[in-house]
Amino acid sequence: MSKLLRMGEGFSDYHVLGAYVHDGNHFLLMIPRHELKPWLQELVIYHGSDLKGLLQVFPTTGAGKGVNMGDVLCRAVYHEARFPMDQLRVRFFSAPHQILIPHARDQQGLLTFEVSEFLSVLEMAAVFRTILYPREQKALYELLNLEDASEEQFYWGRFMGFLSQEAKDMLNAWRIRQWPKNRIKLLYELVDYVAFYQTY
Repeated sequence: MSKLLRMGEGFSDYHVLGAYVHDGNHFLLMIPRHELKPWLQELVIYHGSDLKGLLQVFPTTGAGKGVNMGDVLCRAVYHEARFPMDQLRVRFFSAPHQILIPHARDQQGLLTFEVSEFLSVLEMAAVFRTILYPREQKALYELLNLEDASEEQFYWGRFMGFLSQEAKDMLNAWRIRQWPKNRIKLLYELVDYVAFYQTY
């Protein structure tokens, strides 16, 4: 893994804030949240055929009480032994404390992904963030989490009337109203990990 962090091997590090290589199989990398998708894409393009193992993605804990980064890193190392080295997988924790009880997130289908699957969801999050304004994203989340189906049907038509044609086409093509609640939750968590697309 250490070669991935060197310059001049088709793997740029312009977005790397800090890196530590522990051994040939373990490294720690700190990058801005919005750089996750381009970093992972570059990793797969240049080294995807050579890499097998587990990439664990989690935010830093920040200052304050509760779980600290030492706890998070120890748990990350502890849990990695469960996975065979047959392909490249990604485990995504949207909050540091989730690593203390990963089974809850895993049972919901929100934790472990094959790398191409995770990149696909990141791509959807980037499109979603670019096409829908924040207030539209918030309104959509509330709408998709209504318990009363008839109430959802009523508000859905009104909501669609406020959107651009591009946003309507996206939501209809995705059939987002049929998504399980956990998939919707994951999409919204990943919005914080992607940058806007430049539109012209």
